[in-house]
Amino acid sequence: MNFEIINDFTRNNIEFNFKEYYQLLKLKEENWRNYNQLYPFPNEIIISILFSLARKYKICTKNVHYSICLIQRYLGLFEFNKKNQSPNKLSSSSSSSTLSSTSSSSSLKELNEFQISICALNISCKLNQVYWCKTFEFKSIINSYFEKDDYLRVEIEFLSIIRFHITIPLISDFVGIIIDGFYLSKNQEDTYKSIIDFIYFKPNEFLCKQSFTLLALSVLCITFSIHDPTSLNFYIKWASNISNYTFQSLQLQINNIIKIVFNNKMTLKVFNEQIWGNKK
Repeated sequence: MNFEIINDFTRNNIEFNFKEYYQLLKLKEENWRNYNQLYPFPNEIIISILFSLARKYKICTKNVHYSICLIQRYLGLFEFNKKNQSPNKLSSSSSSSTLSSTSSSSSLKELNEFQISICALNISCKLNQVYWCKTFEFKSIINSYFEKDDYLRVEIEFLSIIRFHITIPLISDFVGIIIDGFYLSKNQEDTYKSIIDFIYFKPNEFLCKQSFTLLALSVLCITFSIHDPTSLNFYIKWASNISNYTFQSLQLQINNIIKIVFNNKMTLKVFNEQIWGNKK
């Protein structure tokens, strides 16, 4: 099953307009936010598997962020669509609930969690033109965790459920429109990428709150990456200039995020320990 991903704007286009690009992202975020209120994110086991696979096979973690959102949509749409299934097909519905972060059951076999993680990450890579599926390592994983020809069936089933819902805005998209005119060092880039990883590692803390917008989270990511809290207002002003948010409304969102979530979690060491288990 093939899907055509249409880019709304090309970042290198000389006519690129920040406000127009932002408005497109904002429209996507409003639709995406509705899913966050209706459907659960995957459980911590699946998220940990995704990050572990990305680290082991040197896959950009932006694909992990995308995978987490794809699984979220799969879980929600599966529950929505199962009402239309015949009774003899409903036996698999319990699998969806146990994959969810809100489920109290842990009876699902670990293999199924690996299967859904591998499938979502591979789809994300394909959509981002990263062809992990062509590597020897990926083929070895398929042979280890799937019966013969079973992977293709799982991927087709997954895609058939989310096929109309694969356009998902990410924090990195919003970070991109802010830092486009600023040149960060390699260390600064690594820092904000680690912070974004941390946010997607804990999606229920950050992405389910109505008051937390992706734009506000991106401003925090940039501010923390340059290790200069005094420049926070500068980036809030920049973000308000390219968006339809006022300086005051963005400032309020950001202050809420710092107070509720980021308090005592503002060092890269903590982020890395949470995500990778590294203690340096």
